[in-house]
Amino acid sequence: MKRLLSAVVVLIGMTCLFLAGCDKIEGDFYQIVQNEDVTVTFPDINPNEVYRKVLVEEFTGHRCTNCPQGHQILNELHNRYGDTLVAVGIHYGSLAKPIGSMYSYDFRTEEGTKIGDMYNIDGIPAAIVNRQNVQGGWPREQWASVINGLDRSNVRAAVQLINEFDEASKTLKANVKVTTLKAIDHQLRIVLFVLEDGIVKPQKDGNQDIEDYVHNHVLRCALTDAFGYVLAKDSWNSGDSETYAASVSFDGHDWNPANCQVVAALFDPNISQVLQVEKANVINR
Repeated sequence: MKRLLSAVVVLIGMTCLFLAGCDKIEGDFYQIVQNEDVTVTFPDINPNEVYRKVLVEEFTGHRCTNCPQGHQILNELHNRYGDTLVAVGIHYGSLAKPIGSMYSYDFRTEEGTKIGDMYNIDGIPAAIVNRQNVQGGWPREQWASVINGLDRSNVRAAVQLINEFDEASKTLKANVKVTTLKAIDHQLRIVLFVLEDGIVKPQKDGNQDIEDYVHNHVLRCALTDAFGYVLAKDSWNSGDSETYAASVSFDGHDWNPANCQVVAALFDPNISQVLQVEKANVINR
């Protein structure tokens, strides 16, 4: 059965009002409405050409003096692994809080805070890799060895992602298809994030204040719960697939759609691990 997960941003600073007759997940800035059709057509995949990608969720903050070193390490890892590594920058903790006139911008998100709290992140920069349950996250000195040590030979699923952006309404629709390449005897979850590159805002770097620092892969919002939307199938055979979609309005935000991407991560809660991840630009270019 095709199902659409539709998220509508509500530009108010209080909890969304209950809409009678709708299944939804409430948050401070958006609501998720379920059960609509997906209409895009996904191309066929060749299982032999699917390779496993890695999700790195980096916890950072604009007043964190050591976080630019973490950003540099992640850039180097991205240069090494290319599109097989997908990074999500989560501004989290006390050093991510706005303060004063220079650091007045708020990068934080409700979903990012939930993820950081779940993994007990108590110092930044830190990262979790493929949502493996490492309490406190990995310190930056270990990121390279953790990622290098991952076994990517067991490719259990493919994720396809097609984004549509309506310039008139400033609405993004993210369309996702999950296909299992091996049998899985339990439910899976899909996580959808919107990221943005090229955000020029101040950043602490050692004892310096860099006013025109460029922040990349910044988490802007989630189109599902932070820990994913439960997919319909109770079990999966090899070759099974499901399609999903989510939409969000950029209206009222300072997000630049030309610099934004959607990340779709397929999570297996039974083994606490991301099986596959995909990223695509909001506007095709």
